Amino acid sequence: MTNPPNLEEHLEEGIGRLQDGLDGFVGDSGMPLSARMQGAGGAAQQGMGEICDSLRDVTADRPLMALLGASFLGFLVTAFLRRRRG
Repeated sequence: MTNPPNLEEHLEEGIGRLQDGLDGFVGDSGMPLSARMQGAGGAAQQGMGEICDSLRDVTADRPLMALLGASFLGFLVTAFLRRRRG
């Protein structure tokens, strides 16, 4: 059986090789692909955080409108799903 630290070492080495291969495949434009992907992931996470903050502010300021909006969205989803099955 493989020693767990040895397994982790091999896994990290394999991931590093995969990232290097992807960087070489896509072409190096100054920044490695893995760094660009991490940057895009961070930007997406920040954008989702801003959307969630805005949504929380709207629901705190106007709870009745939030309830009506959620009800309408649920109605649309139900109508869409019933139409697809029927």
